[in-house]
Amino acid sequence: MSKVGHGLSSEVYAAHVELVPDPAGRSGAYVALLPVTGSASRALASWQREGALLERVAARTSAIRVPTLTAIVPIGRVNVVVRPYLDGIPLDLRAGRQPSAAPWEVIARVAATVHAIDVDDIPGLGGHATRRAHALSEISALHGIPELREAERWAHDHLPQEEPSTLVHGDLLGQNILLHWEKPFAVIDWEYATRGDPAYDMAIVTRGVRRPFQIDHGLTRLLDAYATQGRPRIEASAVHLYELCLAGRWYRNALEGKGGGEPPDQSLRRVETVLRRARAAGRGREQG
Repeated sequence: MSKVGHGLSSEVYAAHVELVPDPAGRSGAYVALLPVTGSASRALASWQREGALLERVAARTSAIRVPTLTAIVPIGRVNVVVRPYLDGIPLDLRAGRQPSAAPWEVIARVAATVHAIDVDDIPGLGGHATRRAHALSEISALHGIPELREAERWAHDHLPQEEPSTLVHGDLLGQNILLHWEKPFAVIDWEYATRGDPAYDMAIVTRGVRRPFQIDHGLTRLLDAYATQGRPRIEASAVHLYELCLAGRWYRNALEGKGGGEPPDQSLRRVETVLRRARAAGRGREQG
């Protein structure tokens, strides 16, 4: 068994398993997810919910590969999760680093696939019934802090419509999307999947930076590519709303000493920059 990955909550080990006899054809490569030393093990019910979700996703689309659940093995006080190994190379979100893949197009295709999956009959998924309900929940991160009052006001002025929510992955970063030269994209780490606003998945990727994907008009390219997948268009203002909420939460964490060492003034400057960019984008649309 060899270590192949390390995330915030789990270390990932891979091994080839050979069963003799093997009437069900289950021999092959597997991964085991072990909780990071010092971190709390995810509850068994949480892993079971994720496993049930991924079974439904795998049954309802072949456009992406997902890590279905093989077993949950309790060892002492922790749960070790075993899944089939999904091969591929993590997506690099910097334009030009992987010439065969434009990262905004890959994100758009994966997000559109995820958002189109019917989740009405998936038990225990949780989340929000509408896009607006999701937005209001996220805006709570901005409430009660005087320095975030203008950001909170802007967010309330740009709430999405009361449209039904969709399945959202919740963490569509490059390390969770694996590219393969002859297989569909693999999408891993579904811990944060829920019902919500599809714009939230975009904000997790763009994070309020000036040049997403290190290109000009990166957000516009992402949203244009998403619209070509046949999904309802996501407006830039919807993405900016969640970018503001993310930045506001990071500032709140910094004030509470949970910002990973980032000083509060630096976090606050990020909020102010995202708000300034959101306002500028709105003025540009009005003038156009």
